[in-house]
Amino acid sequence: MRRNDKEIKDHEIILKVLNQSETCRIALCNGLKPYIVPMNFAYHDNALYLHSATEGRKINILMKNNNISFQMDVKTQVVTNEIPCNWGMKYLSVIGSGKAQFIQDAMEKKEAMDIIMAKYSSESIFEYSGEALNSILVIKIEIEEMTGKKSGY
Repeated sequence: MRRNDKEIKDHEIILKVLNQSETCRIALCNGLKPYIVPMNFAYHDNALYLHSATEGRKINILMKNNNISFQMDVKTQVVTNEIPCNWGMKYLSVIGSGKAQFIQDAMEKKEAMDIIMAKYSSESIFEYSGEALNSILVIKIEIEEMTGKKSGY
């Protein structure tokens, strides 16, 4: 990181960003062309969990290249200034990379969905029909590296 003064060194703050952010942007590489998509996600035990349709551009890319980068942020706010070139942003963000894998096992898929659902719902018990679980793909990203960055906080 070029700006060491903006690095989040406290792992607990990085975890807060992961848990408070509602959207994770994943970046994939389709040959020489980058592709980025926002997704719902959850973090658990050094992994990100995402759910998806079973087919589409993102899935086609991941089947060829499972290297993935991700980004999420919270508390974003534009900072104005009388000088236009001195405007900026306040934020807390996390970026990282890892390897994506598709969860095939029905029990693992249910556990991953429970992790995702618990992030967005106040409920604690979730029921999934076999048909519902078969109609989705669950992606697990094993995090290989991750850094936090802040500005204005």
